[in-house]
Formats: sequence, C-alpha cells, structure tokens
Amino acid sequence: MAEHEDLDALWRKARPDDLASLRRLDTALVRSGYQVEGKTVREWIAELAGDRIRWFDGRDAHDRVCQAGLAAVPALIEALARADQEASWQATRNMLGQCVAALGTIDPLPTCAIPALLAVLRQPVARVRRMALAVLTRMRPRATPMALRAVLPCLKERGDTPTRMHAAQVLAAMQDPLPDEVRVAALSLLGDAHRAVRREGLHVLARFPRDEGVLTALEEQAILDDENRNEALRVLSLLAPARAIPRLLEVASSARSRRQEDGPPPPSWRGPLGETRRLEDGKRALLFIARLGVQGAEALASLDALRAVEVLAPYVDAVMDDITRAVLRQQAPPLRTDRFQEPLCAALLADVAWPVERTEEPSLALRQWLESLAAFGTEVVVRVALAAARRVLGLWESQDPNNDWSRRAVMAMDRWLCEPSEEHAAQVAEVGNFTPSQFCAPDAFSAAWSVNYACGCVPRPSASVAPRPPDVDPLGACVHAACRALSRRSVITFALGASEESPEPLSPHASAREVHRAIVDEVLSWACGAWDPVKDTPRLREALRADGWRVPGARLRAAEEGRPPGFP
Repeated sequence: MAEHEDLDALWRKARPDDLASLRRLDTALVRSGYQVEGKTVREWIAELAGDRIRWFDGRDAHDRVCQAGLAAVPALIEALARADQEASWQATRNMLGQCVAALGTIDPLPTCAIPALLAVLRQPVARVRRMALAVLTRMRPRATPMALRAVLPCLKERGDTPTRMHAAQVLAAMQDPLPDEVRVAALSLLGDAHRAVRREGLHVLARFPRDEGVLTALEEQAILDDENRNEALRVLSLLAPARAIPRLLEVASSARSRRQEDGPPPPSWRGPLGETRRLEDGKRALLFIARLGVQGAEALASLDALRAVEVLAPYVDAVMDDITRAVLRQQAPPLRTDRFQEPLCAALLADVAWPVERTEEPSLALRQWLESLAAFGTEVVVRVALAAARRVLGLWESQDPNNDWSRRAVMAMDRWLCEPSEEHAAQVAEVGNFTPSQFCAPDAFSAAWSVNYACGCVPRPSASVAPRPPDVDPLGACVHAACRALSRRSVITFALGASEESPEPLSPHASAREVHRAIVDEVLSWACGAWDPVKDTPRLREALRADGWRVPGARLRAAEEGRPPGFP
C-alpha cells in the first residue's frame, strides 16, 4: 500500500519541465514492474529501431511509448544519447527519428527534453534534424547561448531549404529577448532564394519591435519581395502600425480594376492567376488593418472611401465594424459587479468542470455550461454562438480571403440581433448554408463549420424549405467546432489541406478555455448592461462617420499605451 501511495505521489509531482521529477517517477515505475500492454517502456523503445522515420507512425511501438506519456521521457532521452550504438546506420536513423517524434507527440510537451533535442541537431541525418527543429518550435526553448549555438548553424544549410526554414521558426518561437546576432542572421534571410525562408526571416524580425533598421528592412521587403509583400506588411503593422497602414491601404486599393496611370503591375499580379492574387492581397491587407483594433482607427476615413470598390465592400464593412467595436471596447465603462448575481450573469460566470484526464475532450466540458445559457432564450443562444464564431472567423478569412460567405453570415447574424425579422432570418439561412471544401486546412475548415452551425442558432424563417436536423445541437456544435479550429483539428471529417497562414495551434485544453473566455467577454458586457458589442457597434460607426471619423485622441493614446479597457 505504501509503495502504491508513493507512486501516486510521484505521478502527481511529475512535471514536463523538470527532468529530475520524471527520473524519480521512472525509477519507481521500473522498480514496480510497470508495463504498457504487456511490455516495459524500454522494451517498446527498443522496437522503435525497426520502424521507419515517420511522424505519427501508427505502429504499436510508437503508440505504446506515447501512451506511457511523461513516464517515457527519461527512457527516450537515454535512447537518443545511445542511438549511435545501434547495430546498423538504418537502425540509428530510425531510432533517432522515432524518439524525436515521440517527444513531440507526448502531451503535455516535455520541455525538459530540450537539451537532448538540441544535441540531435549535430546529427548528419537531415530529416531527423528537421523533426527536432519542428518539435523545438513547439517547445519554445529559451534563447540561451547553448540553444543559439545549436540552432544558428542550421540557418547556413544552403543545400537544405526545409532545415533553414525550421531553424528560423525555432528562433522566432524562442523565449526571452533575442541577441543582436539573431537580428543580423534574420536580415540575411531576407535575401534567400526561397520564398518560405524569407517569410520565416520576417517572423524572426518581428521579435525586434523598436529597431529602426528592422522597420526600414520590412518596408523595403514589402517593395522588393513580391511573394512576401503582405507578410512583410503584416509584420510591420505589428511593430509600427502608423507606418504600415498607408501601405496596406495602397495594397487594398489595388484590388479595384487597374488603370493605365497606375503603371505596370508587379509580376505576381500579371495574368489570370495574378488577378486572383491581387484580390487576395487586397483583402488580406484589409484583414491586417482589422487586427490592429483601435490603432487602425486612423484608417476609417480611407476605408469608407474603399466601400465603393464592389469586390471589397463586405470586407471593408467588416473591418470598419471590427475597428469600431475595438474603439467601443476601449471607451466602455467598467462592468457593474452588482449585477453579477443576476441569473444570466451568474450562469456566464459559473465555473466549468474542466477534465483532468488528458484522454477526455476538453470542449465537451462546455456542454453543460452551454445548456445552462440556452435556458435564457434564443437571443442569448445566438449571442453565444456569434461570440464563438467571431473568435475563429479570421482562421478562415486569412486562408481563403476570396470566399466571403462566412463573413457575410456573421454580419447577417449581427443584423438579425439588431432587428430579428423574417427577412433577416432568411438572409442568415441563405448565406450560412456554406460547406467548406475538405481540402482546406483543418483550422479553416473547422472555423467555417463553426460559423455554419452558429447560423443554425437563428430561428429559421417560416417559409424555409430546409429545416434544421432535429438531432443537431447548433450551439454545442458551433462551440465544439470553434475549439477544434483553434487547436488546428478538423471537425465532422478529415480536412486534407494545409496552409502557411495557419497560426500556431493551441492545445485542446487551451483552445476550449480560449473559446470560453471569448464568449464570456462578449456576452457578459451586454448582460451587465455596460455595452452591447452587437447593437452599439453600428451606432458608434454612424456617429464617427457623422463626425468625420474623428476618434477621441485620449482613447487612442490609452490603447497605444496598452492600458486596460476597463473590464476583464
């Protein structure tokens, strides 16, 4: 009994960032004869030498090692250290690759294995080095001299483009401020022959926000690098919004039909495919402005003029609404805590029973909470669904900006909430009936389905010929799809595509918490009577238009200084 209690205590104390705690657990498990499906962890690891190098191999050995979780980490690190002792070179390669893949699959990520993965970068096998770099990107190592000595040489692998790209991703993901030698290395990447490497170099430069040389380099890259123009402007907008907005508006205005006086178009905009690329670039530029929030308010007057460009109109309206909503949030009074005891507010603030076991789906923990909110009526249901869908909408738009069905659907839901008429319900049913392609990236695929399900929360018009399936809970499905989108997992079926526009995915647990937070932030302000993110936005937009788009300067300065908007 005492030994069993000791094991339980060691399991609880096991930390993914503390190798010593995992070694104590490993020692105790070995002493107790711990096995996974009839074999010890080390026996399963020994079988990895016979498996091919492949992510998520699906064979028993790999699956059983990952099933052991953090308990397998010490043995995996030992196997990496002695991989060169395998009988054959092929077995050595397989062992290295499979151990790295297992360390990148275990949840939570064992960051205590970072030194062992850095040592793998000295191996001559290019594929193993790339796998190690990919895992290091997810683990976000600190910018220590040891880490920099291991990663920076990978940027000089001239014959290996993927390795250079992955090495830049590790540098961009590192914790702590980066030293000047990294800035110099990133600037050199802007002249690389391969577009993907130049793009990752831009992400490394995003880590140097107050460097005038970096800002100038980003402006020049937006002019010189046709293939990465928008990415250079996106990074510039994060570091210096005032310098990026005029250039983003210029790219957006280029989406209209070009005139002779505009001069020759860049090479990437020539021909039939170039026309599509030009429209995508223009719409993405608008989305970048929308992400600036209050700092994008100086673009409102120019955006209003761009509404005349028919192909841009839905996105211009959306961007103006997003900026106006951010201004409204900045001006909002503090939430009235005296109303937190009211039934709806209390339901919104109720604790969620998050799962303890990693095998449970975290998004399903929100089901009971959503059911309690649904009891307050249709308007609350639609607002909750709209908040979840709005949180992930950008994942779809950034990857397929020319398809504006999801954005139109969200705007139609806004109109229905402002005026719940049969006509507006019919508009929601029409534009919300959009099925994304299975060849989308998983996050975009799930984001589009989240919007689709959100539209199902709006009561169908009486004349509708397509009633909602009775076995589908649209609110639960909407929130579940939003959680899957943030963790870059497909919903309903497999999504087979991929996109470099996809952000770093959150863990399933973190994604569920993020969607929960987005719902509370948007709906609680309305439930407390502080402000309404849906109905107050068009009102403020009309007021700003009437006032010549002048936003109070004090509010803008507060936003630039990062002061809180006055509510959680």
